[in-house]
Order: sequence, then C-alpha cells, then structure tokens
Amino acid sequence: MSESWGTGESPPPAADWYPDPAGSGGQRYWDGTQWTDHTRPVNAPAFAQPQPQAYHGSRKSPGLAVLLSILWLGTGHFYAGRSDALPIIFAVVNLFLWILTLTCLIGIIPWIPMVIFAAIDSHKSAKDFNRRHGLA
Repeated sequence: MSESWGTGESPPPAADWYPDPAGSGGQRYWDGTQWTDHTRPVNAPAFAQPQPQAYHGSRKSPGLAVLLSILWLGTGHFYAGRSDALPIIFAVVNLFLWILTLTCLIGIIPWIPMVIFAAIDSHKSAKDFNRRHGLA
C-alpha cells in the first residue's frame, strides 16, 4: 500500500498504528511516509497475556472436611479440592485398616492418629481452597 496519508499542507503523522484506511475494521501501520502491508486487530496487545479463569463454585466448609475425614480417610481432602497422592493413600490405607479392625480389632490403633492428622490437614486444605479461589 503506497497510498500517502493525505493531500493537505500539514506534515504527516508519526509512524504508528492507525485505523485501516482500506476499511478492514482493524489497524494498519503508517511508517511515517506511507501505509505498509502490516495489519492487526483493533487494540491488539503487544504481548497477549492469558486471562485468569474465574472460579464459579461454592465455599468449602472446613468442618465438613473434618467430618468426612473422620468417616473415611481421604474424603475430606477430596472435598477440599486436593488431588495429590495423600488423599488416595489415605483412602486405600483406610480400607486396609477397616478390614483389620473388623477381623481382629488391631486396625483401630493406627487409625486413630491417622484420623487426627487427616482431620487437621483437610481442615487446612479447605481453608486454603477458599483463600485460593477468593471465597473467604
């Protein structure tokens, strides 16, 4: 595009992006003397930044996370949005401990401290979830 800016007596504008005179709806680059072939959408950012995803969900109750951990190890963590290995390990170990408890009552011994730890950790996880998602 070698068309000049205009026919008036005033000096041409500085080199920059301007509305495309060809009518594309975007912008075309003016190099200070003529239009170039370079175009872009209107208000195109120099560097596209990913937009944060809005979270549309409900607040997690730390008390419910504790209750779920007491009922079955790992479920309080899953409820609180954890997807790492700890809740999975808790859930599998819980099954093994219930089998030991029902068959010979020895599974209750390691189960009690695990429930205490899981309850405290799932309570913290629910609070962390709410803080990360702006659901104070």
